[in-house]
Amino acid sequence: MSTAAIFLILYLIPVLSFTGTIGTYMLLHGESLSHPLINVVLLIVASGFIVSSYLSVKLISKFVSEKVMYFGIVFTVLAWLLGVIAVVFYLVMFKDLFSI
Repeated sequence: MSTAAIFLILYLIPVLSFTGTIGTYMLLHGESLSHPLINVVLLIVASGFIVSSYLSVKLISKFVSEKVMYFGIVFTVLAWLLGVIAVVFYLVMFKDLFSI
């Protein structure tokens, strides 16, 4: 698979995670947090983060093994951080991560 396709997938994963989280929140607003659809979205967000982590490691190793390409490493880490933000966003929305 080409590097451009991997970058496209890497940046689409957090977008789909955000979309799934926001869509589920809008659909289930006011209902119980034990709804089974919330667990399905957790599965999607978690598997997306795992795939994002795998692709990030693959890209970083590719950029380091050849001639070191710092911009490639920076953009890979940025995409991985977007995946982390998507996971934290899910945890804040449905698991009350920072509630007092």
